[in-house]
Amino acid sequence: MSIHLSRGGTLRRVVLSCDVAGCPIQLEPPAIEAWRSDTDARSWARDHAVGWTSDPIRQTDYCPEHARFSEAPAADDIPARPTATVRDRSGNPLNRDDYTGRLREQLVEGDRLTARTLTLTAAQAAVTARLLDELAGVYRGESLGALAQELSALLESRLRDRD
Repeated sequence: MSIHLSRGGTLRRVVLSCDVAGCPIQLEPPAIEAWRSDTDARSWARDHAVGWTSDPIRQTDYCPEHARFSEAPAADDIPARPTATVRDRSGNPLNRDDYTGRLREQLVEGDRLTARTLTLTAAQAAVTARLLDELAGVYRGESLGALAQELSALLESRLRDRD
């Protein structure tokens, strides 16, 4: 919802704008409603915009095509958690839980093949373990954080066994 002022600053127009980035859809109530106060104009515009929804907490409005964005997620619905840098072939970020599953599969497959082993110096392994601990802290309570914690513990145990 926005209120546009004319060039002189005295006449105003109430325009209901979809708040989804890039959506050009706007709805303007009839000019006869211009007498309303800003609060009344907002309320009237929202009440008469067929198919439009609003999110009063975020103070946003959505056209009929994007109305689903104002719906609260179901209690058992976990919103997608996208990866920061990993993308699929189309360029979309992967869901972190799916990505964790792929990484675990990669570990299992690599353990089965064990044709080559990569050796890290003790300093490299210690730094890698610290980076994994940081990643585990950032994604605490998520599968990606748990995987990072497991790998950090594995590196730590191998460092202790080495000494």
